[in-house]
Amino acid sequence: MPQPLRIPYSGVGNATQAISLMPRLSMRLFLGNQYADVTGLVDSGASVNVLPYTVGLTLGADWNSQPQLASLGGNLSVTEVRALAVMAYHPELTDDMGTELLFAWTRTDNAPLIFGQINFFLQFDLCFFRSEQVFEITPR
Repeated sequence: MPQPLRIPYSGVGNATQAISLMPRLSMRLFLGNQYADVTGLVDSGASVNVLPYTVGLTLGADWNSQPQLASLGGNLSVTEVRALAVMAYHPELTDDMGTELLFAWTRTDNAPLIFGQINFFLQFDLCFFRSEQVFEITPR
């Protein structure tokens, strides 16, 4: 069984106060021969992975050719959403081919990139240690 990768929580911008620290993970997303280096919030409370609009465009995805999904909840409930499957690569978590992640691709950039229950948490096992300001992630 692979050893878990221990990753420190990180702040946004110049934020260094403990209250602003969150579990964030950097990955490279691929679609065909296009890629985008992203950092997303690892969110056990999110039902789905969420991808901001311009990240999908950077990957070369065609909005109109992706299947439409039911709307998301909360502040994204008024935003149109499409399904988008991409490959995700991390040098310590995936093989060279990466792993397939399914995203709710939003038609807004006001949504953060989120790694959620479907299907990030089905591809990786996670443990959060908030008091230590780290999380552990292990590929399944």
